[in-house]
Amino acid sequence: MLAATCEKQQSKFIKDAAMRFLGPRSISSLLKTALDVVYYGLYVVVAVTVLAALGLLVVPNLAVEVARPLNVATHLPASSQAVILLAFSISLGGYVLIMHWTRQVLATLAEGDVFHPDNTLRLRWIGFGLAGLELFGYVARFVAESVFDLKFEPFYGLRAVTAWFSVLVVFVLAEVFKEGARLRKEADLTI
Repeated sequence: MLAATCEKQQSKFIKDAAMRFLGPRSISSLLKTALDVVYYGLYVVVAVTVLAALGLLVVPNLAVEVARPLNVATHLPASSQAVILLAFSISLGGYVLIMHWTRQVLATLAEGDVFHPDNTLRLRWIGFGLAGLELFGYVARFVAESVFDLKFEPFYGLRAVTAWFSVLVVFVLAEVFKEGARLRKEADLTI
């Protein structure tokens, strides 16, 4: 009798906790809304960056006037600055893609469908996107230092470990979601 009561209370506690993190009006729903704002804001930043790069190519003298008070690389010609801005907008485009997939995962969580079968693939794409951005950063840094003669702080240590650890965590989560989707499918077939 006592065991059954404890089991019911434990089941209710787990269900209540899940409802706070999943479904409409939950933390997942709030995170998705916040991510939507950042997602569309990134689109604006990408557009402004591309327009700025085009502006540098059309009006190169403007680059010197804008860059001087900002204390940025004024020794570079406008075309080089435009290339750097375009590379920056490409990396921002990668973040837009990652946020797109993350929004899709959070949408399924906000609907209460944790182990949606598509979330495994979405999480894998997020992992590949994060890894690709990290590799793109290494290449862009090398090109900026060797071609444009720009100097950066050392790019190793805790930051690099954290970035690659994040990539691995996302791939592990993808496998967890894959197993959860498989178990859910089995449970649906047995009922």
